[in-house]
Amino acid sequence: MLDRHDDDPGRQIHEFRRLMKAWRALLKLAPIGLAEEGKAIRACAGRLRRGFGGARDSAVIAKVLGKLCPDRAPKGDAEAAMAAAAVLMRDQGDAVRTELQRSSAAMAGWSLADETGEFLAQAFRRSYRRARRQARENPRCMSVEHLHDWRTTVVDLSYQLSFFAWACPARLRRQAGMAERLRSGVGKVIDLDMVRTHLAEEALTSGGKRLAHEIERKEARKRRRAAKLADRLLARRPRREHADLAMALARHPPRRVSFA
Repeated sequence: MLDRHDDDPGRQIHEFRRLMKAWRALLKLAPIGLAEEGKAIRACAGRLRRGFGGARDSAVIAKVLGKLCPDRAPKGDAEAAMAAAAVLMRDQGDAVRTELQRSSAAMAGWSLADETGEFLAQAFRRSYRRARRQARENPRCMSVEHLHDWRTTVVDLSYQLSFFAWACPARLRRQAGMAERLRSGVGKVIDLDMVRTHLAEEALTSGGKRLAHEIERKEARKRRRAAKLADRLLARRPRREHADLAMALARHPPRRVSFA
């Protein structure tokens, strides 16, 4: 992704950050014997993702304002965000490549030879249970900080469900699709809140106040949709999810790959 030529460095950064989130989500499936090693690599992926976070936030604010109120969006913001992303890719690219190579070399020495595969279903159960517990506080009224934490768990769930989809396509692909829609909806709430905070730092005119009200209205509607989707995705007990996944993996065990 870093080496690919792309006329939109902002999109390139967005895709790179998604890959780091996918990596983090799958590393959370590692067995107990690799817990410390997995945690270290997840921390590395988090650092690389956050290193590009500022450029992503600037692009989001410019994009949302451009859609909601083109006249109010500061001229040149989108171009400035793209230029900043290009500079970030250029300045940090080599350091990020080096870190990725180091992490990949460390992972090549991992061994799962003594594992049966049950650890996969157990780890997924933990992710599912965490998402379910965090959703006990209704998404309609969650604080933005809680939404951030919950979305991280939902993102992990989404990638893990996609990873397991081969074992039971009819059920797991449907769940993965729901998790992806939930993750996207909660992300839009967070983006809208970020734009609202950005506007609050300015002296709002009457037009600005109307825009802030429109953002609050959209945010409330997306929160309601997220709550309904979460009810469907997380309706079953973790024990049932674990049992069904374990049965599916027993019928269709994952392929073992050697990096030696």
